[in-house]
Amino acid sequence: MKPAAVFAYGFTAIVLILFLCVGGAFGCKAYNRYQKRADANNNVKVTAIQIRNQEQRVKIAQQKAQIRFVEATGIRRAQDEIALTLTPLYVQHEMIQALRESGATTVYIPTDPASGLPVVTTRNAGGK
Repeated sequence: MKPAAVFAYGFTAIVLILFLCVGGAFGCKAYNRYQKRADANNNVKVTAIQIRNQEQRVKIAQQKAQIRFVEATGIRRAQDEIALTLTPLYVQHEMIQALRESGATTVYIPTDPASGLPVVTTRNAGGK
């Protein structure tokens, strides 16, 4: 045999033996146990991260609920304060002003539900 052929056969045999050894190591029980243990540790870490994320989402939801509650309380207090000073005459005045600002050509005057007459205050001719 030629030396080049011997070298090629020898090199092929060495590579084949090396692949068999590495493949055998991956098929070994110890390696599989190690991989299963590493996977279990990874699952534990991932679960811990998911739990922390869930706790953060709960805290954020609680903070949003508190913000909405405080806003609603403020709106309620503002409405209560407005309701204390709101009179029917003031509401009529605001309605007429809004109609004027809207550019309406017809202005509606509020009427008394009992008599159907317009609710308009009058002044004496002498300014009294």
